Formats: sequence, structure tokens, C-alpha cells
Amino acid sequence: MKYPNKTAMVVAHGLFLPIVERITRDFGKVYFWLPGRETTFPTTNLGLVGHGINAERVDSVFGRHFDKCDVFIFPDVGFPELQIYLEELGKRVWGSRNGEELELYRETCKQLMQQVGLPVQPWKVVRGMKALRAHLQSNEMQHVKIDRWRGNFETFFAENYNLVQPRLDDIANTMGGFQEMIDFIVEDDLPDRVEIGLDCYCIDGEFPNKTLCGIEVKNLGYISQFFGWDEIPEPVRRWNEKMAPFLRQYGYRGFLSTEVRIGKDHEPYMIDACCRAGSPPSELYQEFYKNFHEIIWEGADGNLIDPEPNGKFGVQVVLKSEWAETHWQPVYCDPKFERNIKLFNVAIVDGKRYVVPQNEEMNEIGAVVGWGDTLQDAIDMAQEAGDSLSGYGIKFNIGPIDLARKEVENLEKLNLSPFTFDKS
Repeated sequence: MKYPNKTAMVVAHGLFLPIVERITRDFGKVYFWLPGRETTFPTTNLGLVGHGINAERVDSVFGRHFDKCDVFIFPDVGFPELQIYLEELGKRVWGSRNGEELELYRETCKQLMQQVGLPVQPWKVVRGMKALRAHLQSNEMQHVKIDRWRGNFETFFAENYNLVQPRLDDIANTMGGFQEMIDFIVEDDLPDRVEIGLDCYCIDGEFPNKTLCGIEVKNLGYISQFFGWDEIPEPVRRWNEKMAPFLRQYGYRGFLSTEVRIGKDHEPYMIDACCRAGSPPSELYQEFYKNFHEIIWEGADGNLIDPEPNGKFGVQVVLKSEWAETHWQPVYCDPKFERNIKLFNVAIVDGKRYVVPQNEEMNEIGAVVGWGDTLQDAIDMAQEAGDSLSGYGIKFNIGPIDLARKEVENLEKLNLSPFTFDKS
């Protein structure tokens, strides 16, 4: 244990309980506050998730425990004012602070990007469902996004209006009387480009000298390699370097992932900023970095330190279960793979691990991660851990790794691949 005399508090929702569990290995005491149960009709599923893990759940950041806390960790977006207030009180704070607006308010991010000369794909803000429908009737191949209210819907692709009309009808029904008050962001598609991500952290506008860089297959899996910063092609890190002054102004001290699409022109189009511990690959780097705890402890105080990896390559495979959307999902696995299997909204009852439903239409229940000195070592570790899993309706498929490797091949054709997967 690195900090046996230090106390940490993690503020996040149930998707980030793996980070809570990871932190308990290196801090003498860990509290966690999962906002949300402060409602008129709280439920046990909402109020007791996290039960049984080696950390103490509290009802607020403040209370008798407050003075004992040495560092406050915000792995998700949210509570920027609270983060700044805690910092003003002299506390160490890990989080994106107001830098979260780069993710939550896409117009702001695009405007800042244009200020510093970064490429921005054609985009438009339309207000209300009527305007959105009209835009999609006149424009095909559009990506539809929403600021802040991602609980209403996740980004979706509209090939043409007829194909997405049922989705639009459903969104309109869900939004009800608010449907003409909401701004939607529509972006032109960027065909014939490959998506690559730089997954790191930022301390006051500075980045570590080494980091993970990877390829994601959306909602399925992720493969990555550990690089020195200068080994990563300049277009891939351009967004980070150009946006660094803004991140410094935000006082940004937290996780940061990018989604960049690049084609033959080598122009990097930033699709979305992830100003939190994204999934993937946060479940991976919790274990991939030996000094994960130290990165947070020092970074929360403004000290940037480099990560110490457990290998050179890492993979992450998403775990799914449709049963878990509305039912308690028991998960059984070999205890020796405890660090490889990361579960969302977990509770431990009578020694058994469950994923607890949270009234969210989400069938992702966690992830399986692996790492090693070669890509095959990482794949084999994840495969063995995933094969040890059992539970009604759980789906584990390492196939997405092959899809990610095909994207690496496409990057190689563009002479932009830093990866050495097949040479390791």
C-alpha cells in the first residue's frame, strides 16, 4: 500500500466503481459518494449499489468524514464548481473542473478549435425536433448529437431520414414538451477516415511523456500500445497540443481521451473530447499503470508524473448482458482474475458479485482487460480471464480485437500508424 496514512474520496456514479475498488489497494481509507439517490422515491438498487466493496459509501462530500479526506477524485464529468471550491479550501482535487465543457458543450469545443486553427468538420446547431427533422430530410449521412443530456440518447448516425424516422419519433416522445426547446448538433460524416485515440491525462495543460494510444471498436473493444509522446504521429497529438492553453486556463487535472479521424490528407478531425475516465480504456489503465494511485495523488496537487506500465500492449473487451438491463446479474469468475474483470454498478452480497440494474437502458455490464509485452500476451490474458466468467446471459467475445487490427492496417496505408502489434 503506497499511501497507508492517506484518505481518498471518489465522487462518481456506479460506472466508476472499478476505480473506487482500484484506489482501495493504495490508500488507507477510501470513501465514495454516488450522487443520485437524493430523490423523492429512492430505491435500494440506486441507494445500495457499491455495497460490500472495500470502501465506505457516504451521502455527501461533506460530513464528519470531510476533514479526514486528503484527496478528492472526480473520474467523471460533473460538479466543476464543487471541484474548484474544494481546491480553494486547500484540498487536492483530481478532475476536469470547467474543462468538462469541451465534452458537454460541443459548440464551445468547436469554436475553441477554430480559434487555434484545428480542422472542424461541417456542423450545425438546430433547435427543436421540427428543425432536426427538416435538416435530416434535406441532408443525408449526418451524425446527430446532443449537449449534456446524453441520458436522452447517445450519438447516432442518420444515413437518411426514412431510416431514422422511428428513432426520431421515439426521442420526441421521450422529450415530450421539451422537444422544441433542445439544441441538436448535426455533423457531416467523414468517410474514408480511420479513428484513433490518444488516452492520457492532463495536468494544467501539460501531458505525460509517455501514454497509451489505441483503436476502439465502438461498444465492443479496444487495443492499445504504450508510446513515448514524440513517437505518436503529430496529427494524432495535435489536438492536445493546440488545446493545451485552454486546458491550463481550466486548471484541468484529470483523465482525457480523444477520438480523432484521419484520412489521406492527414488532417486530424476531432470527433469528441472525453473529459473523464472513458470506457474504454479506463478499466485497462487502472491496471496497466503500476503507479495509477500516484498519478492521481500527485496530479491532484499539480504535479505531473509519468506512468509506469505493466507492459507494452493492452486490450479491453466490453462485457454485455441484456438480462442485466432490468435484472440483478450475478457474475462468477476465478478470483485470480479479479483485477482483469471490471464490473459496473457492482454490489457484493454474501460473497457474490452482482451487477445491479439502474433503470438505464444499457447492456454493458463491465469490461475484461489484459496487458503484456506483446499484443498476443495481452489478448491471451484477456481471453483467459473472460473464459473464466459465467453468469446468465453474459456475453464475452474477443472478436472485436480483430476488427481493431483491421483499422490499424488502414492507418498503415496512410503512413500514420505508430503501432507495432504484428512486430512484437
